[in-house]
Amino acid sequence: MKDKGFVFLLILFILVLVVVVFLFIRIVQLNFAYGNVLHIKIDTSIDDDKIPKLAEWVYEKLEKDRGRIKAVFVEINSPGGSAASSEEMYQALQFAKKKGKKVIAYIHSIGASGGYYIASAADKIVANPTALTGSIGAIIIVPDIVQLSHKLGVKWDIYKSGKNKDLTQPFRSRTEEDSVFLTELAKDIWKVFLERVAKSRKKSVDELMPIADGRILTAPEALKWGLVDTLGTRYQALQILKKEAKIKKIRFIEKKEKKRLLQRLIEGEGLELINALDLLKPKVYF
Repeated sequence: MKDKGFVFLLILFILVLVVVVFLFIRIVQLNFAYGNVLHIKIDTSIDDDKIPKLAEWVYEKLEKDRGRIKAVFVEINSPGGSAASSEEMYQALQFAKKKGKKVIAYIHSIGASGGYYIASAADKIVANPTALTGSIGAIIIVPDIVQLSHKLGVKWDIYKSGKNKDLTQPFRSRTEEDSVFLTELAKDIWKVFLERVAKSRKKSVDELMPIADGRILTAPEALKWGLVDTLGTRYQALQILKKEAKIKKIRFIEKKEKKRLLQRLIEGEGLELINALDLLKPKVYF
């Protein structure tokens, strides 16, 4: 009986040990399966389609996070684009910081205008020594197809509630008064950009004024003006991220979009297609 009892306990011990080992392996696998760094790659002009969706993805991941995500790595290679979408991503990165995540931005070839606007939200900005950045400014583009309409024999009858209601419509030319008004609007939006950078970089607006006229800066110039924290490669930026986030190994979490070939062709992905209707819309760009 003693022998049977011993065998029973031995089998029970072995079963418990197997279960413990299995659970340990699963925990390790899960830890490696789930990443610890959100990877945001912006390698195109900042548009009003992909960037807002990317920002939404950032919010979604961070809201569901239970402590696994330690940092956000923003890899930028963009000349800028939509002011509104730049703000969308800027705020998403601010949200990440409020959640206690370290945000590191890396500017590869170019991170200018809206590209820099987004980068300015980071805790630290690393720029490739050969990169171009800066370009703090705003521009409003309003199409004018009046002359084209005349050539085509098209006439537009416009009825409006006030003199400025059709200010940004492409069916009439802008007057000198209109130009002054739109320039002031662009300056107001530029001030938002300037104030965002001043706050993020811990500088006064007056300190940034000499280079806040829309000019593009080389990475060394940007470093001199305090627009970036250090010059380096992507590898060096990742080493900084590890140190700041206190992690040994980076496991990226990336937004993956699986599309069928037909869907990609229909949406014009990878093709330089121009939407004629978009050209008729007034837009604000950084």
